[in-house]
Amino acid sequence: MHLQENNPAEETRNKFRLRRPSAHADYELRPGDVRVFYRVREELVEVVLIGKKRGDQLLIGGEEFEI
Repeated sequence: MHLQENNPAEETRNKFRLRRPSAHADYELRPGDVRVFYRVREELVEVVLIGKKRGDQLLIGGEEFEI
């Protein structure tokens, strides 16, 4: 909902472009302990990964993941 109602490419405290290039995504949205990774292609927003942050680990599908 957040990405539909707001400009997905506009950076905020909890929504920003990834600092390091990634083969998976260009942007990250942080609602609470959830991490949403996505790409913006013209007017299309493609959500590519959704995970949870536990301490310093990112878990996707219950397994640790490096973005």
